[in-house]
Amino acid sequence: MAYTPGKPIVGVAETPKTRWRTVPYTGGRGLDLGCGAERLFNTEFVLSIDNGHDTDLGQVAQANVQADARDLSMFSAGKWDYVYSSYLLQYFPYEQVHVVLRDWMRVIKVNACVVLYLPDAEQYPRVGTPQAHPRQQWDVTYDAVVEAMVKTTWNWDLCDFQKCSDDDEYSHFYAFRKLK
Repeated sequence: MAYTPGKPIVGVAETPKTRWRTVPYTGGRGLDLGCGAERLFNTEFVLSIDNGHDTDLGQVAQANVQADARDLSMFSAGKWDYVYSSYLLQYFPYEQVHVVLRDWMRVIKVNACVVLYLPDAEQYPRVGTPQAHPRQQWDVTYDAVVEAMVKTTWNWDLCDFQKCSDDDEYSHFYAFRKLK
């Protein structure tokens, strides 16, 4: 489904658009945070977490665990091979994003990745416009995401960044590798 100017973007499954991009960064056991109606991979190696709030948009979350992805205190540090999240961070106030990302980095192993797929502010309706998602809190830019990652205080490397603007995409793809 391509973005049509003048129409709101709600209830669109974004993960299928980028699933293939995640493969180099999502081997082993991982967390799919804010999975919504479309999980990253439907295997026993992926634990999908969602709070179920998209039900108001006609979506039914396909989560293994119903929980808030902002708080991963239920998981020990350094136990997961990756964290994946699609179209979730922009729903949290920007002032909280670095704290959320810090927790996501905490649960992954050294050399594992936090993989993000987020709406591109240059291609996606901006906060406050009639076309924007009703729960969107901030406009995602490369600089804003990198700034939030810097504030996590983890050592990391941006091992992949793509501006995705094919027919049905209006997004950024990030893979942040946790360093020692």
